[in-house]
Amino acid sequence: MNRTLKRVLGLSGSVVLGLAGAVTFASAAQAHHPTVSGFSTCAKDGGWTVTWLVEDWEGTQNATGTITAVVGDLDEDGDIFVGAALPAYGSEEVLEGTQSFTADQTDEVTLSVSAEWTNGAKGTTVSLPVGPPMDGCDGEEGPVVGFGGQADCVGIEARAWNKNPDDLQEFTFVSSTGEEVSGTPGIDEEFSHYFVLEDGAEELVVDIYAGEELVETIEWVDKVLCSYVEVEADCEGLIFTLTVPQDGEETLFVLWTSLSEEPTEVELAEGESATFTFKAEGDEELWVDYYIEGPKDSTSGGVSWIPCDEETPSPSDTPSAQPQLPTTGSSMTIMIGSAAALIVAAAAIFLIMRRRRAAQDW
Repeated sequence: MNRTLKRVLGLSGSVVLGLAGAVTFASAAQAHHPTVSGFSTCAKDGGWTVTWLVEDWEGTQNATGTITAVVGDLDEDGDIFVGAALPAYGSEEVLEGTQSFTADQTDEVTLSVSAEWTNGAKGTTVSLPVGPPMDGCDGEEGPVVGFGGQADCVGIEARAWNKNPDDLQEFTFVSSTGEEVSGTPGIDEEFSHYFVLEDGAEELVVDIYAGEELVETIEWVDKVLCSYVEVEADCEGLIFTLTVPQDGEETLFVLWTSLSEEPTEVELAEGESATFTFKAEGDEELWVDYYIEGPKDSTSGGVSWIPCDEETPSPSDTPSAQPQLPTTGSSMTIMIGSAAALIVAAAAIFLIMRRRRAAQDW
């Protein structure tokens, strides 16, 4: 008997990928809105259940929102209701609610959630339609899986997880560069991998396989805002240079680090620039996450700094014409990724955002 693969809607939550087809209405001032996603599973009585997940799509950390409207007949014991606090972006907390259906109810359903924040931002998101499990609810055993991913300025993170403890699925991530990784996560575990965009590359695609079945494809997209941030690293810490070009528009930058609970925020107009230095404390690792929001778009990412190896020669002993993976000199490595997962991308001095575009890209 063929094993049944009950798909779970991938939760991308990506500032680049967005909610592929979900309908979002946000205030003009900011792109702030809730993320609404759902997946269906079979119930013991032969019916099926939709589990809805709601979280903050993007924005300044510590900005807790409030749910102001919910359109959808949810079960009473969930977290999603009018007046509920929407956890701040970056808190890794998610509101969960369910809808239960009998076996003869086969129509797809959606959930609409509206929220507002203390800074005046408001947004409404209507989820993608969710229907019964694609293979039906006949009691056949099989894996229950989840998968998704996100892209930032320099790569793609793919992730997958299992939901049936009695039937764990193996996942394989394959990139367009030929890199391939496989793993079988246990319950309450997540299998993830970060694929770095090669220097000079114009595209990157990652396919997610559950067993031998292709279940998701994630494409990297270059963004103008990536050129607004430049990061240098030395043996003391990280130096962020934020610049809005002369033909740009007013842009919000938010930086939060492992050194402080309070984020650093600055708004720069066209032609303006600002530099921030974050010095490490002793031999402890230092990370800095960033969020950039302009009138037309937003993006985010993170950088992690690792202390230099004092036993190796100084970088000046072996000069190099351009940043590259070090063979001698400082062993300091910069790790790049999203706020959810920082991934090693390497170099003595590494310019994160080295792709620039002309004004017509706007």
